[in-house]
Amino acid sequence: MNMSITLYAALAVSLGAEVKPAQLDQARKELKDNSVEVRRATIKKLIHSDLSDHLFPEMQLCLKDSDDDVRAIAATAIGNLGAKAESAIPALISQLTKDTFKEARETAARALGRLGKAVPANRSAVKVLRQAGAEDADPVTCTVALGALAMMDEDVPGQVTALRKYLQHGEPLVRMKAAHALGMIGMPGKVAAPEIVAVLEKETDAHRRGYIARSLGNTGDPNSLPALVKALKKETDDGAKGEMRGAIQKLGGKP
Repeated sequence: MNMSITLYAALAVSLGAEVKPAQLDQARKELKDNSVEVRRATIKKLIHSDLSDHLFPEMQLCLKDSDDDVRAIAATAIGNLGAKAESAIPALISQLTKDTFKEARETAARALGRLGKAVPANRSAVKVLRQAGAEDADPVTCTVALGALAMMDEDVPGQVTALRKYLQHGEPLVRMKAAHALGMIGMPGKVAAPEIVAVLEKETDAHRRGYIARSLGNTGDPNSLPALVKALKKETDDGAKGEMRGAIQKLGGKP
């Protein structure tokens, strides 16, 4: 079963437009649909939709969905709500510590970082994020948890040190996630820029190269410019090219 045209239209219209009761009713219906495909498509659309502000209770229920992807996507959507989603922190902690689906743990960790940043007085997620950063079976979740702690201003130098180790990981995705987390930290991650350059130079996937290039721009080391210019000259993917140009400009160069 495909997601109804009605909801697609409602979600599209909702971006920058007045939210109508009928749109909310339709979204609530779709979030409870028996079809996994419909629930997945609906919660994915709610990651970037004005409807999300009005559907927080229903989105939080999705953290307990029987489908792995729905739970993972719901955490991302909830994290985007900021302070208004503070009451979801216990459910996200449970997802991070108990969910067997690694992507659901990853998105829960990221959401906890965003909510912790939005509500700095709430430190309830710090302990579990520390544990996940040190012990989670999925190295991607480890890197995201470390980045989430830094997002919450929890021992930022310590998180930078821990993340740098993952820049040497054998899996390209893990290296990219570590670079991305360091980029989100910004200038405190500048010390890792030469290592991120090395990650960029051996990355074979264009999508990941784009993320890595963005990280170099965010860490703010102008010594990264030659590597970015060299990478841009060889790049064939338009998306990665855009990220490289943006990073070069951010570092004061001319793409």
